[in-house]
This record gives sequence, C-alpha cells and structure tokens, in this order.
Amino acid sequence: MSSPKSRAQSSSVSVPPDYITGTGIDKHAIEVRSKLYPFAQKNLDENVLHLFENTLVLGPHWFGHVPPEMAELMKKDAEAHLCFESTSALASHSWVSKNLSRSFPSSEVRNSSVKWVDWIDRLLPRYRPHWKRAGIYDAVLLSKQSVSRDENLLAAALCFWNSASNTFNFRIGPMAPTLLDMAQIFRFRPHGRHVDAVGNYHRKKNQQKLAKPFTIFPALINQNCSFSNYLRKFSAENDKDQQHMLFLLYWLNRFILPNRSSAVLLEYRHLAEALHNHNDVELGPSVLAHLFKNLHTATLENLLNLSAPGAFWMIQIWLQVYFPELRFPDIVLPEDQVLAQPLMSAEVPKCSIEEYLMFFRHCTKRSAAQWQVVIRRTYPWFQPGYRLFEKEPKEEAARIDFN
Repeated sequence: MSSPKSRAQSSSVSVPPDYITGTGIDKHAIEVRSKLYPFAQKNLDENVLHLFENTLVLGPHWFGHVPPEMAELMKKDAEAHLCFESTSALASHSWVSKNLSRSFPSSEVRNSSVKWVDWIDRLLPRYRPHWKRAGIYDAVLLSKQSVSRDENLLAAALCFWNSASNTFNFRIGPMAPTLLDMAQIFRFRPHGRHVDAVGNYHRKKNQQKLAKPFTIFPALINQNCSFSNYLRKFSAENDKDQQHMLFLLYWLNRFILPNRSSAVLLEYRHLAEALHNHNDVELGPSVLAHLFKNLHTATLENLLNLSAPGAFWMIQIWLQVYFPELRFPDIVLPEDQVLAQPLMSAEVPKCSIEEYLMFFRHCTKRSAAQWQVVIRRTYPWFQPGYRLFEKEPKEEAARIDFN
C-alpha cells in the first residue's frame, strides 16, 4: 500500500537504498518480520478495523506507542498512512467531505435562470454527428443527469489507493481504471490527436491553420467565470462556432476536469477549441491522467480529502461497474447503452464506511462475467462490432480465488 522514498547516498550521485532495489526488498521485509514477531502477541492487533469512539483505524494497529525498534524500520516506508498509533489515528467522521459539489456536479446551477440541459438540447440537432465522431456525445448527454453520490463508498475506496502504482490495492488484487474502461463506461476516445496544453492541435507538416479559432476575449470569460454568470452570458452567443466552443469549455470545467475554483477557467480553452475543430482528439488518456492526479491529491497531499478537485463521480461509477454488490441488484447494464448511463442517477445503497471497508477486505472472488464486464462487450465507435470474446467463458472455470 506504500511507496518507498529514494534517498541520495552521496552528494554527487543519487543512489537508491538497498531496501528498494533487487534483493534488498526481501531483506528489508525479513528484517521487519523478525523484529515485529516479539511484539506481535501483546502489542499489535492485526484486525482490519479498530473503533475508538469516533475514530476508525485500519490495521495493523499498535496499542500505545510504536516500539523504537519498529519505529526506526518504519521510517524507511514512505507515505504509509494505513498504520497508525492510537494518538494519531484518522477520525472516520472527517473522511467524508460535506463539499462534494465539485466532484459530483449537478446539472442544475443555483441562481441561474439558464439551464444547462436546455443549452445541450439547443445544440444537439446541429452538433450530434460531430459529438459522436469526436467521442463526446455520450459524455455530454450524461452531464444532463446529476449523480446519486455515495460518499462513504468513495471514502472507503480511497483508503486502498496507491499513487506509486496508480492502483486500488484491494484484497482481490490491484485494480485501476484503464483506457478501455474510459472508452466503454463513458465513451471517451482512447486514441487519436494528442491533447496539447499550448494548442498545437492544428499543426501538421503543412502548418494548417485552425478552421475556427477561439476568438472570445479571455478577459470577458474571466469576468463571467462563475457557472451561473457564464451560462447567462455565453449560452446565447450569436456566433454558432464560438458558442459551441464556449459550451465545450463549460462542460470540461464543470463535469470532466473540475477545478478547485468551481468556475470556468481558461486552462482548457485550447482543448475546447480542438474538440470543436477536430473529431479525433484522444480525450480518454487526458481524463484518466487527471483522475490519477486527483486521487493522488485526495490521498497523499491531504489525507482522505474528498473535497479535493476531481471527477470522482467517475470513480464511483467505475467501482459500481466492476463490483455489482455496490449497486442495487435491479440495475442492469444493457449492451446497446453506454455503461455509465443506468448508474448515473440510480439510487445507491448508502452503506456505512465500515461496511464498505469490510467488503473490500473480504472480497476475494470475482466471476468471469464480473472481471470481463468491459472487455466482453462489443466495442463502440473506435472499433465497431469487435469483441475480444466471441464465446461465453465457463463461469466456474474462470473464477479466480485470491484467498
């Protein structure tokens, strides 16, 4: 669950310590186990959950202070937040932020007479074919719905996130959203024209210019950057091309790549410009990279800070796709529908953090259908009609046990 830090052995050459290279890893593990054993019976509780009034601690947990012998060894482990002394344990009631509006944006904006849904409906007849070719049609329509958020599920899952490997280190094994997941669950294009922060999308060998550049003055956007002001100011822009780029800029800032300011920033202006002018921008890798960065921020920069910026609604949907136990059994995932669609506004179980932690702790088996919920489906537009599995695998034969 942790990632070791590299320390320079000399001022001139940075040499990693032996416990993170080669056989040094095994040597360090053996040393830890040998020194841990004498204390294990009376000082260490290896249970996964410990409750102290309003404090929830993930094991192993020391009764009292960590023995000096172990404290010295544990200094070698970087950012190991799942082993705490009782005096420094995280209070579970503080894990769930009350300010999740950035991570789970609503389709409605307070104090705005202009509706986002209406703006989509007005542009849909004109831009439906373009959105489909560009791989954003389904994601745009998904933004018409408000996600039924499950804060406790997200908080529990973040306890297992490892930024060193960009994976959730569940008991069942390491898992993480992939490019194929982003394509099948949200229909983001997994390949194509690279996302370029400086706006060089149009540059080819012949230096072809953009057909329709973004011409709205940045100062005007900054003056109306709040979501409500932005909708009122720009949803009725006369220039159809400029209005579409303004529309895409709002969609990116509010739903796909939300920021700390909870406002429309110019950071993604060139991306909106590219999505308007081209139909092959690879949005999937960029969104996935932002998710990984946001997960790092929420778990390492600020311990279990769910108010950190990020489209965490996508993480909730991803978890519900691969773990049907985290959604109600009457929810089905139709073959002819983007996977996120039936999960967006569906009611969620709303279990406690402790219950979700115990689920991830004891979940050691997945059926073939559960493991292959994405790859067994027919590929969407980027590989029409293609399937990795033409025949249904035998359920029990494909079952994997991680006990």
